[in-house]
Amino acid sequence: MNALQYLYMRIAGLALQYFRLHKSLTIQFEQPVTLIIGSNASGKTSILEAISLLSTGKSFRALKIAEMVALDQELARVKGVVQTEAKPSLYDQTAAALAENSLVNQEQQTLEILLTKGLVNGQRAAYRLFSVNEVRRQQRKATGILKVVVFRPEDMRLVEGSPGRRRSYFDAPLAMLYDDYEQALKSYEQVLKRRNKLLLLVGEGKQSKSVLEYWNINLIKHGEVIQEYRRKFISLAPTVTFPIQLQMEYQPSVISEERIKQYLEKEIAAGHTLIGPHKDDFFITYLHHDSAEPLNIALYGSRGQQRLAVLWLKLVELAYVEQQAVERPVLLLDDIFSELDPPSQSLILDLITTGQTIITTIDPDLELFLHARFDGRLQVVRMEERSLTE
Repeated sequence: MNALQYLYMRIAGLALQYFRLHKSLTIQFEQPVTLIIGSNASGKTSILEAISLLSTGKSFRALKIAEMVALDQELARVKGVVQTEAKPSLYDQTAAALAENSLVNQEQQTLEILLTKGLVNGQRAAYRLFSVNEVRRQQRKATGILKVVVFRPEDMRLVEGSPGRRRSYFDAPLAMLYDDYEQALKSYEQVLKRRNKLLLLVGEGKQSKSVLEYWNINLIKHGEVIQEYRRKFISLAPTVTFPIQLQMEYQPSVISEERIKQYLEKEIAAGHTLIGPHKDDFFITYLHHDSAEPLNIALYGSRGQQRLAVLWLKLVELAYVEQQAVERPVLLLDDIFSELDPPSQSLILDLITTGQTIITTIDPDLELFLHARFDGRLQVVRMEERSLTE
């Protein structure tokens, strides 16, 4: 890798207008580490949500776009100034030592998303409008510029939670990095919905099986793309070092012409599609001294071991994004220190050595702890000092 290829992404400023509880809020991010302190319902998580929204075009909280617009408003605006700094690659130690703090190149872009509830001044309007440097862009050309990895308390349920939650663990980084993955995922979901309706009609004798042929072909086409990317993602997991030895075992519901034929009668009887990426799952195994074979940590691991496994999953995600983008993503930590024991907290803090990290907390004691750890590199934002109607 060329010494000039490694990129450091950071968000330099964020402006919110009528976004959730924030009537007007502006933050300048001046240090590599930012700690946002505030009580519950003070708008901390909304700040991370807005940054993630600029990255992916999607909320990690809202089921509907309208939920992000203030109750008494028709429009909300999220605007961020993003800087990409090219420095000597971390993988070129000689060059890094010679020019540790030098910037080879710096690019600045302004990203903006306008959100609506579907109506503006009584007229139908798009729910999202994207702009880059004040020029309107399609979503696929406006998102993915800013790379982020989000770690939330909800992620603690990745191990023992539903297969759908684990599939979203795949989808977030892959859709952010690859347009063809996101398009395959959207197309697959559309085909799946249509195919399920037809399966019901075939089962009721209102349509012949032949109407499924076109949808079968497209289900396989998009499903194979999705599963190939998921396999590549998992292949990186063994390279991520961790205090305990963990492995991720992918359980794809393989989609192929042969399997479509094999399950067709069962699907007609059930009235929905029984195989494909929407049925994918994975589990994590660990080595135990009483067992000759690796054990499923969701079934046999302690609560502490399961939390470590979740932490490992986020490290895998961070490593994958960094490796594939050749760029250090912004790390967003949403009030997770209260969920972790001291050894796990130390593992997280060890990540905050390069790039930008933004942390939210309700615990004022965390400020003293982080000041001791990141003296001169820490910025503190206190939500109580910023009115939500600022």
